[in-house]
Formats: sequence, structure tokens, C-alpha cells
Amino acid sequence: MRAPETMMVGKMVNIKSLSLLLGAAVLVLVFQAGCTKNDGQQAVEIEEKSKIEQMTDQAAETAVKKIRTPMDKARATQNLGDERLESMDKALQQQ
Repeated sequence: MRAPETMMVGKMVNIKSLSLLLGAAVLVLVFQAGCTKNDGQQAVEIEEKSKIEQMTDQAAETAVKKIRTPMDKARATQNLGDERLESMDKALQQQ
């Protein structure tokens, strides 16, 4: 029979080699899962992103138009008022 010390060393070696083997197996599975090709799914995701981006761009353009239109109208009205005031001032100065 073996001495108790050599039995413990043998068990520790087995545990270490088993944990090393399990770690290597996990790494192989992770790398294999990361390297799989899903070109069809990736193409669908890219297509969906482009549709989403198109919808986002369209919504942004609509929002910008709705904001800018009243502001542009207000500026135009202000400019007309300023021009009328200037013409009135010139008419008063000429009298």
C-alpha cells in the first residue's frame, strides 16, 4: 500500500489535470461558438438596421421641417415688419 503522502499527491495531480482539461474544453467551445458563421442572420440584421436608420432619418427630417417652418415664417414676418418700419421712417424724414 502507498504512503498517505503519495496518495494525496496523486489526487492533487488528478484534480489539477482534470481542471486543466475542463478549462481547455470550455475555451474550445467558446472559440467555436464565436467563430460560427451566421451570414444570413447578419445580413438580416444589417438590412433591419438600414430600415431603422431610414425611418429614423425620415422622422428627423419631418421634425426639423415642423420646427423650421414656423420659425422661417416668423422671420419672414419680422423682415416684412422691419421693411415697413424703414419705409415709414424714410417717408417721415422726407416730409
